[in-house]
Amino acid sequence: MENANSSRQERNIDRYDDFDVVDTRYYGLFLKGHDKSKYVLIDPKRFQKVLALPDEMKSIMDKRNTPLFRPAKKSILDYNVNFLLQKLGIVIRGWNNEQKPFIKRFLSEINGSEYHFSDDDLFQSGILDTDEAIDSARMKTWFSHSYAEFKRSNLFSSLYAQYFHQMASHIDAILLQLLTRNGYEGDKFNRNILYAFKGKNSENVRSLGGFTEYDKMYSIWNFLKHNSLSTFISLREDFPQVLKTHEYEQGNLACFLINFSDELIASIFSGMKLFFEEYCRLVFGENAKEAFWNSDEYFLAIVRNEIDEINDPMGLRFTLL
Repeated sequence: MENANSSRQERNIDRYDDFDVVDTRYYGLFLKGHDKSKYVLIDPKRFQKVLALPDEMKSIMDKRNTPLFRPAKKSILDYNVNFLLQKLGIVIRGWNNEQKPFIKRFLSEINGSEYHFSDDDLFQSGILDTDEAIDSARMKTWFSHSYAEFKRSNLFSSLYAQYFHQMASHIDAILLQLLTRNGYEGDKFNRNILYAFKGKNSENVRSLGGFTEYDKMYSIWNFLKHNSLSTFISLREDFPQVLKTHEYEQGNLACFLINFSDELIASIFSGMKLFFEEYCRLVFGENAKEAFWNSDEYFLAIVRNEIDEINDPMGLRFTLL
């Protein structure tokens, strides 16, 4: 329960237990202001007593200069790092739950045929004896399976290259969204703009954790896009392990020279998460762990979930929707 006149919520430590358990004040959460100006104040001692507070959160809240703690942001997504991680999470879930299973299922359906000597027309007509028909069936089976393996291998490279291009393009778009929401007004975007944003430089950004995986993604993406000798040489110099061969003739399709794998994509996702966190620390002064909880929205969600459990312990309201 949240009082209609939330700006009049008052704090009295001695009277907390007088509040109803469906009142946010019972938990040490006070709502102030109205509508868009509404904000949250927290009594850490009461909140910890009723719902518990991790030591890391409590140590930050204890640095306040007022009796109550006011979260730094209203919404979880007011933090740039949370904005980035939410967008990255969408990309990762799309890969794990949709694209990757689809590719696996599609490739699994490409199989060679099994030939039996008794089905051979030449054997049935008496032109081939049994041994000859068996050898013929064995050879046809081998060719069929070899061709299926060749087809699967080519399609694997092609489909993974297509996804990789989509993934890199999506991540690039997310970074442009990040800069735009923080005041960037240009109509072009490249990595140099990302490096120089808010007065930073290439050296600052390249030294960040996770940058290696970000750089690897870009190097592979450039080679896939351009199929040029220069992008091949750049990739070979920086990330030779992702190449199937160290020789390349310009103009050949790059997708067939990359060692695509689930592990490669997973490592890039993992590196991008770290890079996003580190970039937001460098450029915006944000701490990813603190950004997870230091907002009005976080504390409201914790208290409202607790109240919902009391009001509807069986979750019936969801079953009736």
